[in-house]
Amino acid sequence: MQEGLLLSTDLVQSDLRTEYWREITRPFFETTQHQEGSNATLEGSLKSRAIGSLLIGPTSFNQQQYRRDRCIVLQGGLDQYLVQLFIAGTLEGDCDGQSILVGPGDICVFDLTRNFKSRVHEGATISIVLPRERVDKAAGGRSLHGVVLRKGAPLTRLLADFIVSLSDVSAEMERADALAMEDAAMELLACGLARQLPDGATSDPALAQVLRRRVLDFIDANLTEPELGPTLLMRRFRVSRAHLYRVFAADGGVARVVKEKRLDAACRELMHIGGLSRSIIEIAHGLGFSSSSQFLRAFRARFDMTPSDVRQQREELAGQRLAHVQAHFAEYAQQLGLMNRLG
Repeated sequence: MQEGLLLSTDLVQSDLRTEYWREITRPFFETTQHQEGSNATLEGSLKSRAIGSLLIGPTSFNQQQYRRDRCIVLQGGLDQYLVQLFIAGTLEGDCDGQSILVGPGDICVFDLTRNFKSRVHEGATISIVLPRERVDKAAGGRSLHGVVLRKGAPLTRLLADFIVSLSDVSAEMERADALAMEDAAMELLACGLARQLPDGATSDPALAQVLRRRVLDFIDANLTEPELGPTLLMRRFRVSRAHLYRVFAADGGVARVVKEKRLDAACRELMHIGGLSRSIIEIAHGLGFSSSSQFLRAFRARFDMTPSDVRQQREELAGQRLAHVQAHFAEYAQQLGLMNRLG
């Protein structure tokens, strides 16, 4: 049998439940009370089981709200999709400016490398964490962030039935069976989700996708190069400014991509504990910002906090870095003596 994890606020005393639930859910988002200033206790439960590179299991929750901003994205290191089939309850959310409303029977998709915030009413879901590569391949490079598959549509019904069945039988599968099932499950889920892209979404030509990947790799490797920008990239890849912009139009242009990647790198360095610690000005100049004031404005606009704020909080933030969700859940289960063999 496959070993699974059960974590629930019912298993801890009432005055510990809010912080316990916030800590459990922290790899995904910052969880707070449904209304600001409320003293209501956060409650919830989750079961999680690995099927190869997938994680699947039911969750339940009372009224609460979630926030995943750029700092949380960077500190968590998650590069997957979170797919949720709503069994009960509702969700109102904002996915990078796109409003969504999810109800029982709907399936919603969140890209864990992007920002979102949401509010849920008491309910339950079956949640799946999917690796990015297969999903992105099926979607042809198009974003699935904020996609909602509506209850009653034939494809939604098919996927919902499969998700429920997969969650149910995962407790009974031997490890070899689970690994054999992984490919089929990934193919069905990835292709099914990709078929439900928003109206007007179009695939980039294959060559444009190749160019985009090469440019992104070059940017990542040269963030400290002072001349990194559209002109250098045009010369390096022998493309026109117009063509380069078209490839990155959905991102707001390649100059914006360079700036945001530099800001992300700065945030990671400010969060880092151990080793040499450069001053904020040294970090800014080292990543190609011409002045500290320019860097401070851009940093605040992207993260809604100053570099000093991040540095002051880095002990707390570093403690939240958990690249593998199942390892995080297992650590909590072991600490509190709540490890269970499910099924």
